[in-house]
Amino acid sequence: MNFLNLDIYNGKYDDFLNLLKNSTRKTLVFTPNPEILLRASKDEWFLGILRQATYNTPDGNWLYVGSLIQEGKSFLSAWFSLFFQKKQIQKKYGELIKGSDLTSDLFDFAQKSGKRILIIDIAPIIHPVNEFEKKKKEIQKKMLPLLKEKFPSLLCDIIHHWDYSDEEIAYMIREKDIAFVFCSLGMKKQEEKLVRVFSHLPDDQKVTGLWVGASVDFLLWLQKRAPVFFQKLGLEWLYRFFLEPRKRWVRIWDALYHFPKQVKKSSHSL
Repeated sequence: MNFLNLDIYNGKYDDFLNLLKNSTRKTLVFTPNPEILLRASKDEWFLGILRQATYNTPDGNWLYVGSLIQEGKSFLSAWFSLFFQKKQIQKKYGELIKGSDLTSDLFDFAQKSGKRILIIDIAPIIHPVNEFEKKKKEIQKKMLPLLKEKFPSLLCDIIHHWDYSDEEIAYMIREKDIAFVFCSLGMKKQEEKLVRVFSHLPDDQKVTGLWVGASVDFLLWLQKRAPVFFQKLGLEWLYRFFLEPRKRWVRIWDALYHFPKQVKKSSHSL
């Protein structure tokens, strides 16, 4: 896949996971979905940040739709192919590699192998002013105890992004020999933070940085992820819409309508 001159990893999930487990250099992994790519199409600065990743991996079935539209298929034909020819599509464009799946598998690997991880979270919310901030404050209170409960032997540090400079975080990564850095600051902020921190690390530093959004929250059941049935059908977005229709409808409309529309427009301009 390629969108906005941004190469998207084409391969199998297990192969990519093994690549990260055996990495011998600093590696940045971003997992753009249609919403993120749509945002980048209108923001050159953000697109430049995405291009600094070692790997951009496909997170979202609608990326397949976009690729098929680039080939000249209509939206309806691409949609039909997605649901009835998915194995052939994955063989051509690669399997989905989602941040939530990578987070879960790398946490498990880190615990079993004795690798150390670092979570960069947003600063604690002292006085929440809306429901989102209230929910986030409760999540932050529970995160460390739940991590210790679910991964009792995991070597893990949690820091808040305002408490340390980029150079200090890079120093921490080197001194503690941290293998995986999970950054969950929200779109644009987490990508930029990882790029800045990793710029202070040597190329041969064995560390992988991943943006993860709410993946750690999903892993600890602090937020509900879609049931496996929805995940396999590529309908996690529909499940999230049912849970939070007011919050999700604009983002889903962007992914389902504006993203393929933008892809078609870009294809015609080539």
